[in-house]
Amino acid sequence: MKKFILATLLCAATSAYAQDTTTSALEFSREETATRPAGLLPFLGFGGGYTGYENIAEVEGTPATIKLLGSYYFDAPAVIDLGYGANNQQFSSNNAAETAITDGALELAIRYRWDKWQAGVIGNQFYNQGQYYSADQADAHFAGLQVLREFNMTPSWLARVGARAQSLTNNTDGNVMMYLVDLQLGWNPGAYKPSVSQSPVAATETVMEEDDMLVEETPSEPARPVAAVVPEPALRDVSYAALAGGTAINFDTSRTALNSADQQKLNQVAKVLADNSDLYERVEVHGYTDATGSSEINQRISQQRAESVSSILKRNGVNDVVAMGKGSAESTGSMQSDRRAELVFIGVKDEAKLQEALSQIQ
Repeated sequence: MKKFILATLLCAATSAYAQDTTTSALEFSREETATRPAGLLPFLGFGGGYTGYENIAEVEGTPATIKLLGSYYFDAPAVIDLGYGANNQQFSSNNAAETAITDGALELAIRYRWDKWQAGVIGNQFYNQGQYYSADQADAHFAGLQVLREFNMTPSWLARVGARAQSLTNNTDGNVMMYLVDLQLGWNPGAYKPSVSQSPVAATETVMEEDDMLVEETPSEPARPVAAVVPEPALRDVSYAALAGGTAINFDTSRTALNSADQQKLNQVAKVLADNSDLYERVEVHGYTDATGSSEINQRISQQRAESVSSILKRNGVNDVVAMGKGSAESTGSMQSDRRAELVFIGVKDEAKLQEALSQIQ
């Protein structure tokens, strides 16, 4: 009778950062901008489980893997993993050629992503291990299905936990199956951005010093007329539609991916904004939905729509971008118009110049 063995790995990683100062007028801190992963992220993967067989008892055992993965999150709901590491197989049969083997392992996975779940196909190539798995080549090739659940341990540290089932594709006699429990730990460097603010203690000390000077100094008439101080014009928040007469970016029902025409237009907008970053403080992307779903679902979809737009801006050199999901708020009265994302320029310093730059976009 076959022995079914299950090996699980549980790890946790935490990251903390704190800074306290009372001697400087400025404090450096980190501001959370987005926790949803995007682009290329590094992951360290672990796996353990059971290798079974149809009629080749010698291959039965407990495999364990460790690898370094490059995981790319596309704007569309898809993730691709490519990694390299090592695979170790402990054989349980007394008739096995070796009690254990260890060699290199290459991994490729393509998964569909929705909410916090990912599912798709996965393949492994175990180098110089084919003879021990009854393969017809020097390397053993496994392919199968993988399911993962993703969650944040901290805003910048990710974890993916799940399982896979794979079958040997270049076998010589009978099926060889491999079942693994997966744990993957990753880092999302885009979760925070640095910011600088004035220390409350230092600000208090500055005010006290100014008050002392007012008390100690005796006011006197100026020797010659002093020019009047002209206040700087107040900074404004202006939408892209108000500046360039553009329309909002619309989405199909329940969809968060942009069509090709909107992507091309956003690429042009992003290049103009990157070249004129001195004309504004930051860009906010507001995502919206119609009112047909629940508040929780609408909030999630609107956030994903805002992040789809902001990721394109960031890839084209716009650094200060914040994605904000607004749910079904600010309804226009039209369900099609409600499924949209809008650009808002915060702290516009020269509205005329920014309008002129954006008007050149075809």
